[in-house]
Amino acid sequence: MARPYQKANIPGPEMGTSVSDPMVMVNLLKTPKKSVFVIGAESLNWELDGKKVADYFIEIANKFDCHVVSTGHAYSYLKDKIADHKLYDMSLINITNRLSDKDWAGLDGEGQYSMAIFGGHIVFYVSQALSRLKNFTNWLRTIDLDKYSHPNARFSLPNLNEEEWKTFLENLIEKL
Repeated sequence: MARPYQKANIPGPEMGTSVSDPMVMVNLLKTPKKSVFVIGAESLNWELDGKKVADYFIEIANKFDCHVVSTGHAYSYLKDKIADHKLYDMSLINITNRLSDKDWAGLDGEGQYSMAIFGGHIVFYVSQALSRLKNFTNWLRTIDLDKYSHPNARFSLPNLNEEEWKTFLENLIEKL
């Protein structure tokens, strides 16, 4: 079990699991019926050997059928790389509120999501969103693909250095 990236992050009695094998993550991503990928603006600032992390997330989102919510100013970068009918612009707080509402019909009006994937967010900000989803939803599986261990996500990566993170994302994309 990886230690939380934020030392003061005390998640309570239920802690998420760190996944270090890309094939396990592939199986987790392919399991639910309806998914949403929430891509944050930090993914535009982070680069792995000259490639924006947002580009890795775009490849992952395009590999399987899911809606994509861009937060912050990520929409302007994502709009030409993800199909219009799959991309939405919303704040992290707004999508967290909607995912917490059992009666919300989803972005397409066809029902609530069974999985929410997060990536590209400031650590302390997404940690609080994941905490809300963990504690107030029992229908939603959460995954975080940032290089930090998030105990409030059902599944996240262990704390990785940039080379390990790059290798993980490349293997994940290849196996999807």
